Amino acid sequence: MCLVTAPAGRRYEWLNHETWMSLERQRREIQSSLMPDGGGATTASAASREAGTHVALIDGFVDARCDLIVTIGAEMGEATTASARRHPDVDFIGIDQHHDEELPNLAGLVFPEDRAGFLVGVLAASATVTETVAVVLDSGTEPSSVAYGTGFVRGVAHVDPDVEVLSIVHTGGGGEPDASWGATAAREALDGGADVVFGPGSGSGRGVLVEVAGTGYDGRNGALCIGAEVDDFLQVITARRCLLTSVLKLPNEFHDMYWVPGRPAMIKQFEDALDLPAEYESGRSYSTLALINREFLLGGTPSGGHVGPVGLGFFNRWGAHKTGVPNRTFSPSDDLKSMLADLIGALWTGKVPAA
Repeated sequence: MCLVTAPAGRRYEWLNHETWMSLERQRREIQSSLMPDGGGATTASAASREAGTHVALIDGFVDARCDLIVTIGAEMGEATTASARRHPDVDFIGIDQHHDEELPNLAGLVFPEDRAGFLVGVLAASATVTETVAVVLDSGTEPSSVAYGTGFVRGVAHVDPDVEVLSIVHTGGGGEPDASWGATAAREALDGGADVVFGPGSGSGRGVLVEVAGTGYDGRNGALCIGAEVDDFLQVITARRCLLTSVLKLPNEFHDMYWVPGRPAMIKQFEDALDLPAEYESGRSYSTLALINREFLLGGTPSGGHVGPVGLGFFNRWGAHKTGVPNRTFSPSDDLKSMLADLIGALWTGKVPAA
C-alpha cells in the first residue's frame, strides 16, 4: 500500500496524517487476518509538491510493485485517473477527488464540505448568545468553499431560522485570502455582532481564529471560534481562548480520545458502506477507507465514488494558552451532544433529521 500525499498546508495536513495512520493500521490487520499462512503488507509514502511530479510519483510506486496506491487532493484527480487507466492491475483510491471516468480499479472517497458546514452551523446556532454567527470563506466560487458556506447557513437554520448569519467572502481581488485577510474578515464579523465565527478557509482560517481569540484580555462579544480541516486545538494554540472545536474529515478509524465522556461521538462504524465479500471480517474495520481497501484486496471492484464521514473534534476544555482568560466558556448539554452524535451518522448516510 502506497500513499502520495498532498502538498503541506492547512487544507490537507489532517487528511495526509490520518490517511497514513489508517494505512498503517490496515497493514497490521491485513497481515494478521487475511494472510494467516504467511506473507504480509508494507506501506510507503511520498509527498507531491508540484503538479508535474504527480504522475512520476505514482509511476515510481507502480515500478516498486505497490498493488494499492492512495492519492490525496483534488489536484491529484486527473493524474490518478490517468494512472489507473494505464495500470489496470493496480488499484487506486483518490481521496477528496471526483473522477469523471469510472474504472474497475479506481475508487474515489470524498468528505462533503456541505455536510461539515451543516454540522458546524448546528453547533454555532446552539452556542450563540447574540443570535448572530458568521462564516469566513476564501472564495465565492471554489466548490469546497461554497459548500462550507451553504452547509453552514442550512445548519444554523435547522436549529433556529431567526439566527442571523454573516457570510464574509473573499472576492478574489486585493491579494490572496491569507491569514492577514482572515483577521480583517474576523474583525468585520465581530463588528457585526457575531459571537460564533467559523473559519474553514485553508488560507484565511488561521487568521480568523487568532483574531477572534484576541489577547486573552480583550475577547470581543464573548466570541467563540470553530476551525476546520486540521485539529486547531493543537495547531493554533493561541486560538484556545475562543476555540469551541474543529470539524474534520475522517479517513481513519475513530480514536479513543474522541469518545471521552462529555464529548460528541466523532464516528460510528458504517458496516453497510459497500457490498462486501463474505470473507470480510467486519469487526476489524473502522473506516470507509479500510472498507474500500479490503474489498479491492479480496477481489471485489469497489469502483466509483464513496462518501466518508465528517465529525467534530473534542470540545475545548478552555485552556487560555499562557496568559489571559477564555473569551467565553460553553458547556454543551447532554441533549446537544446526543443530537450532534446522531447528526454525524445521519449526515454520513445523506439523511438530515427534521428540525
